[in-house]
Amino acid sequence: MKVFIFDLLAYGKHFDQYKASKYLPYPLPNDHYDREVAAQTYEQHLQAWEEMDKLGFDGVGLNEHHTTPHGLMNSPNMMAAVGAQRTKKLKFFILGNLLPLHNPLRIAEELAMADCISRGRIMAGFARGVPREYKVYDVPMAESRARFDEALAVILRAWQEGTFTHEGKYWKYKDIAIWPRPYQQPHPPVWIPFTGSKETIECAAAGNFGAAIHHPHRGVVHDMIAHFAQRLAHHGHRVAHHVGVVHVEELLVADAVASP
Repeated sequence: MKVFIFDLLAYGKHFDQYKASKYLPYPLPNDHYDREVAAQTYEQHLQAWEEMDKLGFDGVGLNEHHTTPHGLMNSPNMMAAVGAQRTKKLKFFILGNLLPLHNPLRIAEELAMADCISRGRIMAGFARGVPREYKVYDVPMAESRARFDEALAVILRAWQEGTFTHEGKYWKYKDIAIWPRPYQQPHPPVWIPFTGSKETIECAAAGNFGAAIHHPHRGVVHDMIAHFAQRLAHHGHRVAHHVGVVHVEELLVADAVASP
């Protein structure tokens, strides 16, 4: 078993004036923002990662969210690259880049950079995101699944093929060879987080990717693992230490990615 701490990287100040209603207004105006609090927040979390590295934790879980003080990690790839310079062994479990919202070639390049900087400590998770973030980036939510599938295909081709051309519905590339390439070969382990979507479970099983499962009820988690195992078997794979469970207490327990 390997143990990771999932870090939401929330803004380091409470907004006491909103505690009675239990909800922050959205969008939260910038007059609530203090740049020194933000800078201190990043530094404190980086220091915590350094301590985790010294104490022998296997890694830290990162995510991507936008326009909210609940999560200041707009770019988990940037945080992984910075964290890699402050640690020696700690892995960076990115859960995950929100593929439908971004140019997938840029994501492939950034993750390759972070993997080189960290000398192979990147675990590349890919997610779809929540509806609010689609409004932020003006991407139709109805296109989420199709964009995710196409973006994932582009990233894997960029990592695995010497040169590739892609003619898709949402992105087009011609004669592309990325530099740098990932430190891990053929690429960092790919993980897909899910909470019950059969389409997402099928995607993870078909690609023989790791599954990061989050649900508050243990019975539902067991059901999802069983279904994932069935779909893996359908595609000629098996569960072999590539299921992670993100617990409610924000402790992430995972193991290494499976071999085919």
